[in-house]
Amino acid sequence: MKKVPALVATAVSAVLALTLGSAPGHAADGDASFDGPAATSAPTSPSPLILKGGGKGGKGGKGGGHRYSVPEGAYFNNPRGNWTARLRIERQIVRAIDNTRKGSYIRIALYSFDRIPVAQRLIAARNRGVHVQLLLNDHQDTRAMKMLRARLGTDRDKKDFIYKCHSGCRTDNRNRLLHSKFYTFTKTGKSKYALFFGSHNLTMNAARHQWNDLYLSAGREDLFNQYVALFDDMKKDYEVAQPPLPTFCGVPADGVACNDAVDFGTTVTFPRLVGPVNDPIVQILDKVQCITVQPDGSRVRTKLSVNMHTIRGRRGSYLADAYRRKFAEGCAARFSFGLVGGKTKPHLGAKTIRGRMPLRASSFDYHPDQEVKNPDGKLDLTLDYYSHQKILIIDGNYDGNPHAKVVFTGSSNWGALGSVNDEILVGIQGKRVVRQYQANFDFMWKPGNSRNAYTTTYLHFRVPVVRMGPDGEKVVTYRTVTRKRVVIDPSLVYHGAAAAGPYWEDD
Repeated sequence: MKKVPALVATAVSAVLALTLGSAPGHAADGDASFDGPAATSAPTSPSPLILKGGGKGGKGGKGGGHRYSVPEGAYFNNPRGNWTARLRIERQIVRAIDNTRKGSYIRIALYSFDRIPVAQRLIAARNRGVHVQLLLNDHQDTRAMKMLRARLGTDRDKKDFIYKCHSGCRTDNRNRLLHSKFYTFTKTGKSKYALFFGSHNLTMNAARHQWNDLYLSAGREDLFNQYVALFDDMKKDYEVAQPPLPTFCGVPADGVACNDAVDFGTTVTFPRLVGPVNDPIVQILDKVQCITVQPDGSRVRTKLSVNMHTIRGRRGSYLADAYRRKFAEGCAARFSFGLVGGKTKPHLGAKTIRGRMPLRASSFDYHPDQEVKNPDGKLDLTLDYYSHQKILIIDGNYDGNPHAKVVFTGSSNWGALGSVNDEILVGIQGKRVVRQYQANFDFMWKPGNSRNAYTTTYLHFRVPVVRMGPDGEKVVTYRTVTRKRVVIDPSLVYHGAAAAGPYWEDD
């Protein structure tokens, strides 16, 4: 199908703008906690072809749902664990699908989808009268997508469809993407208005090779309806790039404007034109105060943690500068990444008045299925494990609150594509939210799950030493001087998707 004409775009955007204007979670249930096997452990059980069970509420996709309710909170997979750990996020999505009932709606917007077991559950949901709608990027056409297309069709005017946006939904350029990742369920089990968002795609790659996150929420009708409005606007598949939508958060606490420091689910959508001043990430960092002086005179540092799939390009460089400045100002700031752009590398790793900011890399090429497990320790052709998360954790003084606890997650990387694709950046607040995300960040920070991003070399120079001889003449001798050189490991520099291997998602 063709994109909607430009004349229609203005009217639709106006309607959506009107629509958009208008609890702590559980880390996991049962085996869904992320504190699983050490990073050095390999999967010990075979890959499951079908996910079993739908939890307490439903059995194998029959739509029971009498006891199930959405377990609100953050969920994380562990690609280096067993299959229970790897499929931790997917299992939560399947439980929600399995517990939907006739007449309810499932809407999913994703970059990629190849999970046949999930496709089967969606087809089962449709067969029992649930309406199923999917928007996907147009870079692939998997067997799972074909199965859904055969059952749902592609007509976006109907109640059921699967559709691939062409070069993004609200943008139009052959290099643009539908990169958002969110799931909505009008009712699943006892929960109404369920909304899930994070970094997770429904692919085997997401489970087997990536670290991902997904936040589950329910019961927030206004925020839910705004995401449905966003989905309905995206399905128009515009032929020209659309202006940015208003930031939305359900009903703002002050009744006027969304404040990401207090309003749950404050969502910034992309595409939008950004720069070093108006970039949403820069604006967030500008509201961070690094040092808070207590009444007794003691000083408390704000804690910042970033786990980013990739940071590169001009945008990556000025965001690296903005974040590194916070370390220089006194924040207890740490940064973890999958790969870094060559031009961004010196911005991220530059020395400050406090020294260098702690940096670790989550990318490894262990080749666990091969007899030779990367004996040279260098990145070669295949990244077997890397972070796909896009999170920023703030624990401290933010927007004037010295005790703020906020997490930003979603689909947007710190690079050029992160601002021009269909993307979401979502703010969530609370002690338990920060505790969940910080515990996962700390787990991934451990040696084995990540590694020091800096490399140290020692350069040797011959320098002249001039002295006066016995007759007043100059005598020149030479001595060797050793100087330490610290840089981000060149093997961690992004050289294109092909250089990173088949498991790297260049999104």
